Amino acid sequence: MRNSSNQISFLIILLTIIMLPFRAMAIREPKPTAIDSRIRVMTYSPNDVFKFTGYYNYQGCIELDKGEEIVNLSMGDPNAWFIQEFGNRIFIKPIKDDATTNMLLITNKRTYFFELHAEEVQNINDSNMIFNVKFLYPENEKSNNTNLVSLTSEVDLSHPENYNFYYTITGHQEIAPIKIFDDGDFTYIYFRDKNVAMPTVYIVDDRKKESLVNFRISTKNPNLMIVEQVSLRLSLRLGKKVVYVFNEALLSK
Repeated sequence: MRNSSNQISFLIILLTIIMLPFRAMAIREPKPTAIDSRIRVMTYSPNDVFKFTGYYNYQGCIELDKGEEIVNLSMGDPNAWFIQEFGNRIFIKPIKDDATTNMLLITNKRTYFFELHAEEVQNINDSNMIFNVKFLYPENEKSNNTNLVSLTSEVDLSHPENYNFYYTITGHQEIAPIKIFDDGDFTYIYFRDKNVAMPTVYIVDDRKKESLVNFRISTKNPNLMIVEQVSLRLSLRLGKKVVYVFNEALLSK
């Protein structure tokens, strides 16, 4: 009996080890932007599956990186969706009643794995509607100097009474900031020198819904991120890593 029990335990451990690589891949869904929820963004990660939901009788669009060219697009059920490629964009619309399938996209820069779903909506203003999904690429944040504003390398902290330093942080230490404060208009987030890429920042509302927020990277100090507003809660995401930032000064009011 003891040998049988040991064999069963060994098989359970073996199956757990075998299944670990399959659990590593995550489903990533698009996040609504602050201005219009029908315009959404997704942060690219090579080990994630991206969920896209199309809506019957409405055109959707997937927007890739600038200069990205589609090399091959393959679908599990190619008759379930209307697909049209145009530059770095894919126009996509469900046409079959049961349109759930998968899509593999290979470009000159990356490989994407999609899970495609189709739903009905009441009207064009439905909050679930998606017009456009734009991919964000963390590795571009430091190199895209054309969108950066020239700032001083350090914020003048000679008058600390003008700043709020009362922040708490929780989450993945590898992308966690080392210093964060605000001046009432902007939030300043400093990262470690060893950070290979900047995370993307989102504002988190009371329902824990995340929306993309405008931010800049200092041209003088590549480890300084300036968020163009002050919020109660922020989330910082890079791949599967996430950090939550809490403005305790606002939370205590």
